[in-house]
Formats: sequence, C-alpha cells, structure tokens
Amino acid sequence: MQFSHQHSSDVHFIVSRERSSPSTCTMNLVLPLLPNGQQLLSVAFGIFKCFGFIPFPFDCCTFALTPCSNVRSLLHLPILQVSFYLTLFCIIMSNRVNFFFTGLQILSLNDIIKYGTLTLSVFAIFIDTVLQRNTHRLVWEKIALIRLSARKVYVERFTRHYLWKFYGYLAVCAFLEAQVLYLAWDDPSALAYWLVIMILHAFLRLRHLFHMFFIDILKIHLQKLHHDLVDAGEYMADLVEQPQDTAVFRAMYAQSVDRLLSLKSVYGQLWELSDCINRNFGWSQICNFTGNFVQLSCDLYWLYMSMKWFEATEYKVVIVITLLPSTSIIVLLLSSAESCLGVAASLQSALLDIPMGNDSTFRKIIYRFGLQIAQQRIRLTAHGLFEINYSLLKMFGTGITTYMIIFITFSKDIKLEDIDDE
Repeated sequence: MQFSHQHSSDVHFIVSRERSSPSTCTMNLVLPLLPNGQQLLSVAFGIFKCFGFIPFPFDCCTFALTPCSNVRSLLHLPILQVSFYLTLFCIIMSNRVNFFFTGLQILSLNDIIKYGTLTLSVFAIFIDTVLQRNTHRLVWEKIALIRLSARKVYVERFTRHYLWKFYGYLAVCAFLEAQVLYLAWDDPSALAYWLVIMILHAFLRLRHLFHMFFIDILKIHLQKLHHDLVDAGEYMADLVEQPQDTAVFRAMYAQSVDRLLSLKSVYGQLWELSDCINRNFGWSQICNFTGNFVQLSCDLYWLYMSMKWFEATEYKVVIVITLLPSTSIIVLLLSSAESCLGVAASLQSALLDIPMGNDSTFRKIIYRFGLQIAQQRIRLTAHGLFEINYSLLKMFGTGITTYMIIFITFSKDIKLEDIDDE
C-alpha cells in the first residue's frame, strides 16, 4: 500500500510538471490568440466584398444580410472596383505598343486575345453581379432559412474544408506568382504585362472560389438531408416491430409521417437554393470559364512556340508556372461540384431504403418524394449552356486543341530568321 501511494504521488508530480512546463504554458497563451474558423471565413468574405462580389449591405462577421434602404444599398455597388479596372484598361491602351510587343506578330496577337478576353470577362462579371443583386440576396435568404436546422458538426466540417481550399489555394498562387515576377524582373515590359494579367486573374479566380463556397454550402445541407433520411429509415424499421394497437406505435407512426413530410419540404428548399445559385452565377461563370479557356489556350501556344524557337528556359518556366493556378482552380471547383452532385444522387437510394411495409400513407409520401427528386433534380449549370461537372474538362480539351491547331497552322511559315530580325 505504501508503494502504491508513493507511485501515484510520483505520477501526479510528473503530470503536474508536464502541465506547468514552459512550452505548454506558451501554447495555452498562444492558442486563444489564433483566429478560429469563423474569423478566417469572415476575412475571406471581406476579400470577396472588396472585389465587389457582394453588391448590397452584408455583415461579413455574421454572414447575414443587413437591413438597409434601397437608396443606401446603392452605395454598395462595385463602383470603385469598376473604376479601378477601367483606369487600368486606359493605361494599357495608352501604352499598348510597348505592352503587347513580343517581337513576333502572331505572339503579340496571342497576348492581345488573352488580355482582351480576360478584361471583357471581368467587366461582364461586374455587370452580371449588379443585375443579379436580387437573386444573390435571395440566395442568402434561403440559406438563412435552411441553416437554422444545420447541425454543428456539419457546419464545422464545411468551414474546415472550405478554409483549407481557400487559403491553401491563395498560398500556392502567391508562391507561383512570386516566381513569375522574379523571373520577369529584369524586363520592365514583361513585368508590367504579368502584373496586369495577375490582377485580372486574381478577380476571376476569387470569383471561382466565391462560387465554390455556395456549392459547398449546398453540399453540406444535402449531406444532412441524406443523414436524416437514413435516420428516418432506422426509426421506421423500429416502428415496424412495434405492436400496432399501442399508443407507442401511434405516436411513432405520426412522428414518422411528420419527419418524411418535413424532409420532403427540405429537399424542395434545397432545390430552390440550387436554382438560385445557378441563376446568380450562370452568366458570370460562362464569362469566367471563357476567360480560363482563352488563357490556357494562349499560354499553351506560347509554350509551344518557346519550345520550338526560344532557347532561354525562362520563357518555358514562366509559362508552365502560369498554367498551374488556372488549372488548379478549375479542378477544385469541378471536384466540389461533382462531390455535391454525388451527394444529391445518393438521396434517391436512401429514400428507397426506407421500410414502408404495406402502409398506403408511407407509400404515397415516399412515391411523391421520389417523384419530386426525379423531376426537380439538383443540377449545377450555367443557364443550360453547360453542366458544371467533370464533363467541362472534355469541352476545355476540345476547345484548346482546336485553338492550338489554328494558331500552329498560321505559324508554320515562320522562320528562325524572322524571329532574329524582330
């Protein structure tokens, strides 16, 4: 007994020393100072608001609409952002001879197409953002209705996954863009060109990340609905085992009917949310993906020309680096969309797994619920022009191949002497 008492006191002494160690005390002091998930998400929304993606009064801390008069809400329109890009456009046009000079006309034309498409995409997105203000507000109103029933574990999972994608992507982009600026530092014309392209890319890529936020929101609520359907199936399996002429059976029966009708209503709300998201981002994502397509096509053509004609490795390295952020954001967005659509597709099987027995009421509710899922299928689309899923990669591949064939055909007659003379 004495040995046991001495052993326990030694253990207590060791544990108390570990708890009071300097490193542990430092961690206990530092951890409360680190930003939590909601604060990091608030910073992300502050960035979105600075770029003009939220053209109405909005609280970036509570993620809720702010009540405001119609006249005052006009102050939140992206006027400053549009003015900035217009000023940048005027500066480029006044120095277009030096800005687009590459020593070869076909490469200069390639750069003009790239810059022009990116600029038009930015302004088109601004116009669409203003025109879709009411639809965007409706998205937040529907999210406010649905998120009241969201479980904390799902919200935390969503926040953690989205923040990893958001800040991880920004960190990788910052590193890659810094490498491009470092390689172009000795050439003022090339440095100015890449700075402007980076400014345009920042806007378009953040727009993709903004769209991705709503796709992930939709996905997390679909996951909750799937979980509730499975839970309802397990509950109704217990109902089948109960004697029918008891008060417990009648109470469980009434609760099962209410749960199924409630879940059917939730699916209708989620379908309306997906429809609002599609309408809010439809035209802007058409412009955004068009800008991505042209940028990738132009950069791949530059890579082809540099591999064929230029000996300097800096050209090749810069082009390869510039291809990575755009391809990464497209893959990130499409993977989020595919994951969301996969959860939506699993609802039908979860519904059919619910035991109905021979009860006509259950059969009628589940039949109508299944019919609703079939008729109001959750989709992610850009106004019906294309589906936002992995099938878009095939369209990109076909379009880029066509672009490359056309420009390579035009550049067949180029000789090394022509490049040297330039």
